[in-house]
Parts: sequence; C-alpha cells; structure tokens
Amino acid sequence: MAIQLLSLGVIGVRLLDRILTAKAIYPEELADQIVDEINQYLGRAPETEKAMLFNLACEVHEALADRYGRVDSAQVRLDISQMMGLLVYRAKMSASQGR
Repeated sequence: MAIQLLSLGVIGVRLLDRILTAKAIYPEELADQIVDEINQYLGRAPETEKAMLFNLACEVHEALADRYGRVDSAQVRLDISQMMGLLVYRAKMSASQGR
C-alpha cells in the first residue's frame, strides 16, 4: 500500500480513497479529482503542509498523463497509489528546499 501517501494523515487517506474509487477513465479526469481533493483540504491544512500540498497538486497532471493512457482498471489505480508515494516524497523535498 502507499505508506508515504497514508503518512500524510487525513489528506492522505482522502487522496487514496479518491484514487481508488473515483469515476475516471482518462488520467486527466483522475488528476482533476486528485487536485480537487487537495484544494478542498488546503484551506484547513497546517501551514507546514501547504507548500508540499501545492507542489503535489502541481505534479499530478503531468505524472499521470506521462504514464497512463487509461486509469479505469484496479491494477492501474494501485500503481497510481504507489506512484503518488513518490510524488509526495518529491513534493516534501521541494517544499523543504523552498523554506
């Protein structure tokens, strides 16, 4: 499972749920829903997480579009949840460098 994603707490659980259950066929549709979930949470996110979440939202569209043609299978959704762990790590590193 995507431990890095779940390590984010509430937003990580919400993102994982959205990745696994969203009605989306194409990567752009799923990326829109992931970014929407991040945007809904950003207003109440701790200040220390905001830069990381912003960086994560910026990378989602490109990452999904580069790797997948369709996102409507269970295996692809599991792969995406794993890939999001890497994106979370990169977003955290990028946010920490910006401080």
